[in-house]
Amino acid sequence: MIETVIFAFAFGWFKGYKWLILNLFKHWSIYPIILTCFFEIYLVYLIIQGDYWLLEYSKYIEITSLLFYFSLIWRYNLMDISIFRRINIENKLLVWLTSPVTMGGLFILIGSKLNHLAMSYNGNKMPVFVSNSWTTGYIKPNMFVELSKYGDNHIFGNQYTRLIPLTNIWDVGFMSFSIGDLIIRIFVVLILYYSIKISINNK
Repeated sequence: MIETVIFAFAFGWFKGYKWLILNLFKHWSIYPIILTCFFEIYLVYLIIQGDYWLLEYSKYIEITSLLFYFSLIWRYNLMDISIFRRINIENKLLVWLTSPVTMGGLFILIGSKLNHLAMSYNGNKMPVFVSNSWTTGYIKPNMFVELSKYGDNHIFGNQYTRLIPLTNIWDVGFMSFSIGDLIIRIFVVLILYYSIKISINNK
């Protein structure tokens, strides 16, 4: 999710918290996330080289990457703030329900359900519509056949694909996204943005 991390930092920068971003790097809690970004770059490199063995563990890698964000949740007490300014902070339950963590978790749930819906209409496979990845070499003609050996559930999209808007239709050259994937990434943006925003109190 390196592109999402970059987007969250850029969003914080343009919202006026440019120097607060540096505060995150004064504590170890940000470094597991940075480590996953470098690991993702390495994974993309392996895929371009045609080496897919790590993808056998892709589900575990993705879950672990999301769990690393709990280091920031713990560091900045993100369960104790609301993303809505008008929420009464004395109402602990309402604050918890509208915290970046709870709202982000809701987006993960919604995004996951949309992905599962798309797959359920396409033989439990996620169709991928390729464009830029042909140019970068990230995706090759026989790639999904090879990946199926490692339990991967992606296939090439075609005219027979159902629920196309919910499939992987956005191709950025080094990965493809579905609308569900983008919604899941809102969790990352919320956690990073609010960590940046309140880091001034945790120097």
